[in-house]
Amino acid sequence: MTGLILLLTFCLIPKPALAVNSQILPLAEKSLLLDGQVIGDRIIVVGERGHILISEDHGVSWQQQEVPTQANLTSVFFVDPANGWAAGHDSVILQTSDGGRHWQQVYADPEDERPILDLWFRDITHGYAVGAYGLFLFTEDGGGSWQPFDFNPATLMANGDGVGEDRDDGLEEESWGIDFHLNQLAATPNGRILITAEAGNLYRSDDACRSWLSLPSPYEGSFYGSLPLSQTSLLAFGLRGHLFRSEDTGNSWLPVASGTQATLNDGIRLHDGRIVLVGLAGTLLVSNDEGISFTLHSQSDRTGVAKVLQANDKSLILIGEQGVKRLKLLSIEEEVGQ
Repeated sequence: MTGLILLLTFCLIPKPALAVNSQILPLAEKSLLLDGQVIGDRIIVVGERGHILISEDHGVSWQQQEVPTQANLTSVFFVDPANGWAAGHDSVILQTSDGGRHWQQVYADPEDERPILDLWFRDITHGYAVGAYGLFLFTEDGGGSWQPFDFNPATLMANGDGVGEDRDDGLEEESWGIDFHLNQLAATPNGRILITAEAGNLYRSDDACRSWLSLPSPYEGSFYGSLPLSQTSLLAFGLRGHLFRSEDTGNSWLPVASGTQATLNDGIRLHDGRIVLVGLAGTLLVSNDEGISFTLHSQSDRTGVAKVLQANDKSLILIGEQGVKRLKLLSIEEEVGQ
């Protein structure tokens, strides 16, 4: 488990008891932070010990919010400027209806000892949380209550012409209990949902998360994220710089040279169309050709990055080991350097 999210949030950080985090720390933006989202003119980030911070000036300054937990938070997701959720260790799930100013705890299961690693909401009512050892929860009432989901994907099998495009022709009627870490949820523009997981496992839902397929995998190491590029094109990335591209929503894959052995954790398409991937050891990869090829740019401080955002002023916000870092870029190639 060498990806930043699992290595630092699941293994190394002491797990505090559930408690109200009312302590406002002057250097909270320099603590370990793990996820974030740009919501209109605001940026919200979350991290260790229940830290939730908001910036209203493109990441120049940050204000820490009071939250009802000290559990490490690994994920945050907003469906609109007002309604959002954050989740993490002890299976804690928090909810806000005022843009992150106030939070209430709506779910926790500390005895289960499985952290939530990612959250995703299809709309304001239907949401999903995935995590360690096959943890999968869902809500159908806007996060007011959460239930375990019976996650038993069918296998997408190869037929005589390759992997079948038609689900009915390409499914093996077999399922099994999933015990892998489920690391990330992502949605394609046409509504398919992807889960990247450990041990080379990749899953896809074509029916709004009601059922799942286990996709053919290009390698056996862990995936920490995917980045949908179009309705059918996507990237998947993870351990030791492994990076793959699919043109058929995960039915088949081709390797993409990353130029690094550092674990890749997250990716984003910038406003100008470029694609940026980030990871451990200050790794930053840039593509100008829709993810077909990448150029490696390493930060001199070699700080591990868990999440990359782009603020509305076009600056990059890097979230990771040393909190939040803002890069005001005219050009990534000029400012970051080799």
